[in-house]
This record gives sequence, C-alpha cells and structure tokens, in this order.
Amino acid sequence: MIINDNCKNCQLKKNLNAYPAGASQESIDIYQSRVKDILDKSDGLSTPQVAEKMYDLRRELFGADKDYSEIKKYYNRRMLSLLPYMEHRVRAAKDPLMMAVQYAMAGNYIDFGAMDSVDENQLKVQLDQAAGIVINADVLDSFRKDILSARQMVYFTDNCGEIVTDKLLISVMRSLAPELVVTVIVRSKDAVNDATIDDAGQIRMKDVATRVIGNGNGMPGNVISEMSPEAMSAIEKADFLISKGQGNYEGLSGCGLNIYYLFLCKCEAFMKRFDVPQFTGIMTHEK
Repeated sequence: MIINDNCKNCQLKKNLNAYPAGASQESIDIYQSRVKDILDKSDGLSTPQVAEKMYDLRRELFGADKDYSEIKKYYNRRMLSLLPYMEHRVRAAKDPLMMAVQYAMAGNYIDFGAMDSVDENQLKVQLDQAAGIVINADVLDSFRKDILSARQMVYFTDNCGEIVTDKLLISVMRSLAPELVVTVIVRSKDAVNDATIDDAGQIRMKDVATRVIGNGNGMPGNVISEMSPEAMSAIEKADFLISKGQGNYEGLSGCGLNIYYLFLCKCEAFMKRFDVPQFTGIMTHEK
C-alpha cells in the first residue's frame, strides 16, 4: 500500500515538531526542512518506509529517540496478567478460534505509533468487548481451512502487550493443527513500542511458536522488499500468513501473498478506507 496524501499529511503533523526540548533553532530548522524533503520524495514508498526515515533522521540529528523499553515491559506484564482470564474465555467460547481472533484484534489497541497515548480504561473496554467484534463468516471459514490444511505459516506481530494476544491465537491454532510450523516475525530494531525479540522472550512466545525471528529492520511495519534473507525464506515457504496491525497492512497489502490482516482501525485514513468508526476490529483476507 503506497503512501497517499492523507498519510503524508498525517506524517507531517506527527513529525514536524517531534524534536527534543532544548534543541537549537538551527537544528530545528534543518530537521523540519528534511522532514518535508522526506515527504516530498516519498512517492512510491509505503508509510512504514517513510516512518523509518523519520526515526533515522531524529537519531542522526538529536541522538537516541524516545526509549519505550519500560513501557513495553509494563504492557507485556499487564497483558500476561490477563492471559489466564482470556484463555478461560476462549476455552468456554462456542468457537474458540473466533474468540482468539477477536482478542488478537482487541490487543492491537496498544499502539503508541498510531496514537499519542494508550488509555488503560479504553484497553479494558476493548478486551471486555472483544467477543462483540464482528468477523466476516466467509473470511473466518477460509482462515480455519488454511490452518487445518497448511504445513507452514508466518505470523507478523505488531506491538508490545498485544503480542500476548498473538501468543493466545497461535496456541489455539496449534491446538487445531499440532503439526503446523509457526514462524513468528518481530522487528529486528526498536520502532516505538513494536515487539522485538526481547518482547517475544519476555512473554515466552517460543512456548507456542516453532521459532521467532527478526525481520531485519526497524520499520513500524513489514515490507517484503526490506525483509532479511531469513525472514524472506520463511515467507516463501509459508502456506498462509497473518499480519497484525495497521503498519503491517500498509506495508504488505497488495504484495500478492495469502495474508489474513487483523487490526483495529485507529487513524482517520483507515476509518475512511473501511468506512467504520474508530477502534472497529477488522479481519480481511488477501490472496
């Protein structure tokens, strides 16, 4: 999905004044000029690619970007504390797979990239109301069939905390298809609060996944042309893939692979694209 004018305006608004307190006027002027230059030259790129250029620019001019490490640890712990409750609801559900998918979508609320802050009360609402997320029956049926027939699949994660709901969904998938080889792909470098190898380790993702690997970059979303050889090898062998979050949708949609996208619509561009209110859960299929 190539960046459009709405996303360019969003990137400008998000980044133009995202410089540290105490920065000199000279460095601010240089920074703002280069932010505009990045956007002027962004045609043909996806939003995650543009966002990574903004991160790199701030690191170049101002040093380390904001450190989300403690925030990430907090939300990983918070969601792990809720995992037994979610597991109980999934086991008790008429359709455990559907309930696990609904939780995976609800967990996508934990996103400091798309939103300025994460409201824990709203997070609780999303999780409490997860069972009410409407899922297209045909898409869910296709998803279930792919799980049962596949030998290998790839799961692209998105954010910290949310990765616990990914673990829950993978565990349900493995209960349906115990021989399914599941490769989980996380960010290789820090990108806001996106999940990395460290986050996957903290929540013990390897308890349910066959392996966990990095994607080779620090974009807030996956782009096929930017994958590491290891990640690309797993993608090429996969019978189907799961993509979590808006950033991964922006980076992967249109690539021609058998991908199921799960996310909450958080920004105006996605709300318009899918014609839904904010925080509506979306499960869509592309192949």
